[in-house]
Amino acid sequence: MIERPKSEDIPGQQQPYPAKQSAMTPAPQSSLEHYRPAAKLEGKVALVTGADSGIGRAVALAFALEGASVAVLYNQNDDDANETKRMLRANAPTLSS
Repeated sequence: MIERPKSEDIPGQQQPYPAKQSAMTPAPQSSLEHYRPAAKLEGKVALVTGADSGIGRAVALAFALEGASVAVLYNQNDDDANETKRMLRANAPTLSS
């Protein structure tokens, strides 16, 4: 089990809009490495907005792990979006570009 930091252990931070997950310290945990999928979304399509980072990234990954075909939309953060794409491909290798 991943040990999560306590809120008092995370320093406050401000980032310019749009924020980049890659610049956050500590980085949000959106890998879902301990998630056990159950194929609940086989044959479904999911359109996930804001999926370049944070909650959107975790949702896109969870939907893909559950068997959905996932389309990712994001605003400007190409680096974060490419990391989401890498994570999706690593965990749901049948995805296409």
